[in-house]
Amino acid sequence: MAAFILRKQKFSTKNLLCIVIIGLLYLILAQRNAPRYSNNDLRPSSRNNSHSNWPFNIPQQYDQQYLHEWNEPIKVNVSNPSDRGEGGSAFYPRLDEKELMKKLRKEHNYNAFASEKISMRRSLPDYRFPECRSLIYPNKLPTATVIIVVHNEIWATLLRTVWSIIDRSPRELIDEIIIVDDASTWTHLKQPLDDYVKTLPANIKIMRTEKREGLIRARLKGANVAKGNILVFLDAHIECTDGWLPPLLSRIAWNRSVVAVPLIDNIGIEDMKYRTLPVNMNGIHWTLIFDWSPLPQREIIRTKHDRTAPIRTPTHIGCAFAMDREFFFEIGSYDEGMDIWGTENLELAVRTWMCGGSLEILPCSRVAHLFRSSTYSFDGNKNEIKVRNNNRFIQVWMDDFKDYIYAAFPKWKSIPTGDLTERINLRKKLQCKSFRWYLENIYPESAWLKPFITMGTIRNGLHNICLDAYTMTVSQALIPYTCHGEGGAQFFAFTVHGQMMTWRLSCVGIQGKSVVLVSCNEDDKYQQWDYNKEKHWIVHRESSLCMRKNQTGIVLDTCNQSDIEMKWEIVSNV
Repeated sequence: MAAFILRKQKFSTKNLLCIVIIGLLYLILAQRNAPRYSNNDLRPSSRNNSHSNWPFNIPQQYDQQYLHEWNEPIKVNVSNPSDRGEGGSAFYPRLDEKELMKKLRKEHNYNAFASEKISMRRSLPDYRFPECRSLIYPNKLPTATVIIVVHNEIWATLLRTVWSIIDRSPRELIDEIIIVDDASTWTHLKQPLDDYVKTLPANIKIMRTEKREGLIRARLKGANVAKGNILVFLDAHIECTDGWLPPLLSRIAWNRSVVAVPLIDNIGIEDMKYRTLPVNMNGIHWTLIFDWSPLPQREIIRTKHDRTAPIRTPTHIGCAFAMDREFFFEIGSYDEGMDIWGTENLELAVRTWMCGGSLEILPCSRVAHLFRSSTYSFDGNKNEIKVRNNNRFIQVWMDDFKDYIYAAFPKWKSIPTGDLTERINLRKKLQCKSFRWYLENIYPESAWLKPFITMGTIRNGLHNICLDAYTMTVSQALIPYTCHGEGGAQFFAFTVHGQMMTWRLSCVGIQGKSVVLVSCNEDDKYQQWDYNKEKHWIVHRESSLCMRKNQTGIVLDTCNQSDIEMKWEIVSNV
């Protein structure tokens, strides 16, 4: 950037004012043509990536021909500010509405009545951090194809998703919105939807599957025909907020191997209220479901306490994210051997990191998601299908750490994965890192990096009774329960530090003389145990008392060699 050097000489006020004005104009023009971020880690030249060379066939950045000028969307307010749900507020029913609302709530696993009564174009405040509102993004960005998969979705919920995209996105940057109808049976998603989208001020295409494909393969159908440079996958029950799109596109424009994730907020299933959530990181635990976890101090330090900076996250929810279309396919798109939904988000996240890309939360992009219990039906046993998805991920990507999962859920091993040849060959072709590399470099907070001594089921005495944590609530007392051989609540992992950890990452501690679940803390001496293999005792280090089964629970008592209720056998599942 040019510098203005003022020598020690006299300037007239007029001349000095001209210099200042020229300098300001230069700065404005420079900012308009390059993104201004408060964290230098956004720039490719300073990206901390363990892959020193660009490992992909596609260029790291876009050719200028793929970039398009854009303008901020015009603010549209079409609803009555006093209507229920406006401004992201909660819906409150009238007395005569409560019975029908309760009925629909049970049928749809969320307040569908409230969703229908709230405007499809309801207003929302600008939820972004104040620092985000001052950021300036490039005046040219790549275009996006937004892909939404639908299966028997309530009319207003779906259309509120679509309208939030239209009203709060730069028109020049949305190449198309593709709605993939995955064999819906509800009539309003047939001709009425076709007719309605023709009236919308956007390029909207509807694709229909010939049979049920599930979320994963339905998304792939949309991706295969997409024209935009960037694919934006959104669930059919979300709401986009002001400024949500440019941060995602700009980040990918800087580096096409970034999978960009908005900050996910919550739409309340009881009242449809928009609730902002804190900036968290997404992790993973034994059940292979994404997990919310506080932002680690290492990431706060790396981003220099800048709330606008991208957050490196080990996994993501999967309800909203963006990635370069060519990169999506080069890195293996989705595993088409997976059915319905579930685990595909973790598989994509882990594969991206292990194979040279990155997964980042963009805090200046906010999208709210309706976290309802799934109504996504599918032919076959739902649990078996989900475990099959899990096994495909475990067998291809987790290396020796798969033993940890099967120790916690031993029956999973009996569910066949189907042919994994294509996915195994993909990993070799991309020269991906190991799962241990992923844990050590991307997810060092993972419990799987702890040095475990043994893990499995803890059986009491001569009876078919096992130590059981049932609902996994902190402060809940452990109980003796019939051994079922399925792990889960009867799974415990011993660490070298003396902790007994559950699959929910809680630990075994004490409350008085009762044995209870506590939040894990390696420095807490009251949650440290030793296993005496010779005497079959589980000894509490601090008190030197032994774990004992009584009629109703698990307690601490004076160690007694002749007491059969104090004898425990650890049955390893590894």
